[in-house]
Amino acid sequence: MQVSNTIKTTGMTPNVSKAVTSQSPSGSGAQNNARISIGHFALVGVQLLLVLVLLRQFQIEGKAFVELAAYSFAGFAVHAFLPLRWRLPFFALLSLGSIALVLGAANAAWIITIGAALVGICHLPVSVRLRTLLLLAAGGLLMAQRAAWLPIPWSEAIWPVLGSMFMFRLIGYYYDLRHDKAPVTAAQSIGYFAMLPNVTFPLFPVIDFKTYRRSHYAGDAYAGYQKGIDWIVRGVVHLILYRVFYYHLTLSPSEVVAPADLVQFLVANFMLYLRVSGLFHLVVGLLHLFGFQLPETHNRYLLASSFTDFWRRINIYWKDFMQKIFYFPAVFALKRLGTTRAVIIATMYVFVLTWFLHSYQWFWLRGSWLFTLQDMLFWAVLGVLVVLNSLYEIKYGRRRSLGAQVFSLSDFAVTVAKTYATFWFICVLWSFWTSESVSDWWLLWSALGGPFTLKVLLFPMLALVIIVVGSLPSSQPGASRNPQAALKLLRRERLATVAILAALLTISVEAVHTQLGSQVATTVHSLRSAHLSRLDNAKLERGYYEGLLDVGRFNSQLWEVYAKKPTNWLAADFTGLKRFTGDFVQTELIPSAVSESQYGPITTNRHGLRDQAYADARPANTWRVAVLGPSNVMGWGVPDGGTFEALLEIQLNKTPLGSGHQRFELLNFGVPGYQPPQQMMNFDRAQRLQANVVLYVATGRELTRSAVYLAEVMNKRLAIPYPALQAIVDKAGVTPGMDENEAHKRLQPLAEEILKVVYQDIAERGRLAGMRLVWAFLPQVRNGSWQEETPDALRAAKAAGFHTINLEDIYQGHPIEKTRLAEWDDHPSAFAHRLIAERLYRELSLQADQLFGPIRP
Repeated sequence: MQVSNTIKTTGMTPNVSKAVTSQSPSGSGAQNNARISIGHFALVGVQLLLVLVLLRQFQIEGKAFVELAAYSFAGFAVHAFLPLRWRLPFFALLSLGSIALVLGAANAAWIITIGAALVGICHLPVSVRLRTLLLLAAGGLLMAQRAAWLPIPWSEAIWPVLGSMFMFRLIGYYYDLRHDKAPVTAAQSIGYFAMLPNVTFPLFPVIDFKTYRRSHYAGDAYAGYQKGIDWIVRGVVHLILYRVFYYHLTLSPSEVVAPADLVQFLVANFMLYLRVSGLFHLVVGLLHLFGFQLPETHNRYLLASSFTDFWRRINIYWKDFMQKIFYFPAVFALKRLGTTRAVIIATMYVFVLTWFLHSYQWFWLRGSWLFTLQDMLFWAVLGVLVVLNSLYEIKYGRRRSLGAQVFSLSDFAVTVAKTYATFWFICVLWSFWTSESVSDWWLLWSALGGPFTLKVLLFPMLALVIIVVGSLPSSQPGASRNPQAALKLLRRERLATVAILAALLTISVEAVHTQLGSQVATTVHSLRSAHLSRLDNAKLERGYYEGLLDVGRFNSQLWEVYAKKPTNWLAADFTGLKRFTGDFVQTELIPSAVSESQYGPITTNRHGLRDQAYADARPANTWRVAVLGPSNVMGWGVPDGGTFEALLEIQLNKTPLGSGHQRFELLNFGVPGYQPPQQMMNFDRAQRLQANVVLYVATGRELTRSAVYLAEVMNKRLAIPYPALQAIVDKAGVTPGMDENEAHKRLQPLAEEILKVVYQDIAERGRLAGMRLVWAFLPQVRNGSWQEETPDALRAAKAAGFHTINLEDIYQGHPIEKTRLAEWDDHPSAFAHRLIAERLYRELSLQADQLFGPIRP
């Protein structure tokens, strides 16, 4: 009894919704709860139509979820009027259908078959020990297949969904089967594991099986449906706020050079968690539409006033899962050691398991384990802080009140101060958790030596205002126990939800937000589509070439992109095509190599170019064009002969430009991963092959990528063979072996100067050799991404003497599904390469007289 009371005092007890009762769904109370009038249904239906339009307008979680939402809302319209005994089977069938709708019939069949086998083992009429061993064996087999140690007969696309459905819920399900004697129906099991809308959300709340069963129509149906709509709208608001931070406020560590930058970095990094809380609100809100009156998943976690309070408020389902399965059994097993020791050991045990299970989750969704020092330290530090907080509450008690509290200014001030301090400590700790390395995180704090400006007060003041307002006592104490007050509160919540829906729908209309100024219109436009931020685009771009897995690990959209990516997405991975040179350029394509990719063969000629064979000397009466660029030029994603360079050469020889009947040879000097400074050495090769035209293809963020590359070179202690670049490095104070992030931080302010040197070097040497110079901007497939530096790069190219071509609108009017290879691969598709070739031909024809006049010998 003493242990039980102490556990309650520490706050390590699950949140149990008042709606979750022991009432059986088949009882008369549930029958009454499940009824809804035509009028109330109409009100709910109108709101759901508005929600669906809102989801579509802002493309919440992409096209697949919008379609699934429409499917779910249509299912709700049928479900709401079925007899109660048919509703759970109908929900189960609807959930199974959602898997086929999103993943296709074949993938759905495999998920259902594997899931049925796992659930079937849980119900075998054998001893608990044997069932447990069989489950562990089945799980081990699936893990070996997930790790690609064993072959699989199904598509790898099912792994994130299969893992999400069973990696944690199977543990809770099996636990409840052993401890809860209530019989389980097939509909309950199917609905629990296939649960809408799990198929579109690999990161899914860990819903407790017992709560799932007991919450089914445990309260009034109409009130439950309305709460579901409230939570869906709240989730959308969270996701839109997430996009504000993700697209406009996140910074890379190298961009943190002043105290104001550091404060922005800390806040924006933590606020990316809005995506998790938003998704979880969407999920639980949608489940409310099918009668599952589940408790909240997050409880105003920004207002946590202590570390135990933070643990109670954030991801409540995870906390409850860990307490039920691990914490309570550990406490009672250790009670002989005394209450305090039992609580300390059990709490630390929970946080160690939380660390391990997050890596376990990472494995099922990504196919690799996540074991990093900062990850281990984060959970260790948070666990120790929660233990210390728990011990404090055991000794001094935690303030509780079931009635209306009397407002006290001093108590209010103390609460605000504690909440404010907790918020900033969590921001700091969160930045450590999500950093790519401990040294990267430590380097952030050098920004405190930068110049202080008034901007440093912006986020601290904003956070203080939010905490003060959020900490004010409720104006409706005890509303849940007063029917009239509860009715008034319900009406106010309806008005608030409809007002938010109307406001968001209005601002999403192009005819409205374009009238609010270009800045507002641009911002709203960015919030209306889900795409990678400029930082994650950079990480994804690096990942293509270097196999990096250090993506935004917990809350970034890039994490989800990788979760969906098959493990063999880059089958060739350029391993048989690239070799290290040991000098400034670092890598090059291997001459006379052949590699098979999932998109077709990639062949290089004897010069190490992905192209057909060409003589060393340029033939007479021939324009030999050296096309410089990264993998978009080399042509990852299309077979030999399908690159825009090859297609453009065919067109130029079919309908030549300029005077006379000159031939054209376009030589593909594209190399995966090449940054602007590497093109200086690539240009040397073009000169050796007697090119008389240079077509430099810029793919975005030329300034930043130039600074990043020099930082990498200096970190690797590689010699820089260009005095002008070395002078910039010396000017920045970058030394050989310096940490790459620190070097980038010093070089980034000089990025434009670096790019000017690159362009001027190529242009001056080209003019001396009698070459014609063309610079073309080719955007990333996602319109708008990587283009923030294009005006600066364009000016630098013009200043260096290049003829310029801007293809920034090349993909407009074409669906992204047609122009990119896959959701996780933004390289241009074969269709996109044809678009590029056709457009380049038209653009070159406009400058034909200047570019393709009489050939100079």
